[in-house]
Amino acid sequence: MTLIRSEAMARLRNWRDSLIGLGLVAAGLWLMRSPGYILPGLGAILALAGLAFGLVGLRRVRFRAGGEGPGVVQVVEGQISYFGPRAGGFVALDEISRLWLSADGADWVIRALDGHHLTIPRAAQGAEQLFDTFAALEGLDMARLLRRIEAAPSLTDQLIWQREARMLLT
Repeated sequence: MTLIRSEAMARLRNWRDSLIGLGLVAAGLWLMRSPGYILPGLGAILALAGLAFGLVGLRRVRFRAGGEGPGVVQVVEGQISYFGPRAGGFVALDEISRLWLSADGADWVIRALDGHHLTIPRAAQGAEQLFDTFAALEGLDMARLLRRIEAAPSLTDQLIWQREARMLLT
């Protein structure tokens, strides 16, 4: 017998990192009230770590798309794979030349160095793994990416990241 409805549990799972961060901040603030120097110092470190963890959690919540999109995304050892009902493919992180958000904000469009495109629905199962994968792209501004997600839909596809010319030559 479950005590929490599945919808509520899914919502809690989405906010898990932020809630853990909030708990760490609370524990750190509680330790900071202790006498002496060691426990308050550890409390300050714990509170700062919780704040950082919570902020990353908030960014992850903003990155996730609601609903259940078609297909499955897997990220294994720097390779993004998408298995969809009609299309799919894969691209290595080192081979990405451009990253777009579709005009309607529903899909990631990835262009590889060899010119092929991979379109991944933001709501596909496992698409939340792309947060850390995209963050590994050199020079990608995650705050800009999140602003583009929140601004969707737009009139055209939104370029999020492009490999620099000097990176293409190496």
